Amino acid sequence: MKSISTRIGLGLSVLALAGFASSLALADGRDGAAHPQCSGEHGDKQSEGDRAQHAAERFKQSDKNNDGFLTQDEVGEKRWAHIQVADANKDGKVSQAELQQAHADGKLGHGRHGDKKPA
Repeated sequence: MKSISTRIGLGLSVLALAGFASSLALADGRDGAAHPQCSGEHGDKQSEGDRAQHAAERFKQSDKNNDGFLTQDEVGEKRWAHIQVADANKDGKVSQAELQQAHADGKLGHGRHGDKKPA
């Protein structure tokens, strides 16, 4: 009898854990559209020109109204929390030049990789 109730309890625990994991995945999901992100697969093989081109393409895709600035509405809360340090003039929007300067100053890390500066 005790072994049956133990198995049932274990089964319910597994189901609860699966439900929790599913709810986290759904909460993290956005609108289902692909969002450009660094895959991290380039390592040190990507040239400075390739990085600049990738950054320019990502900026252009994120700049939904094509005004040359990124805002919280365009990039979302999570990304805005990361890039708002680049808003040098505190106008609530970030230009590509502000992002480049923030990277050069070491204010922006690599985001998904622990915000570590290269050694």
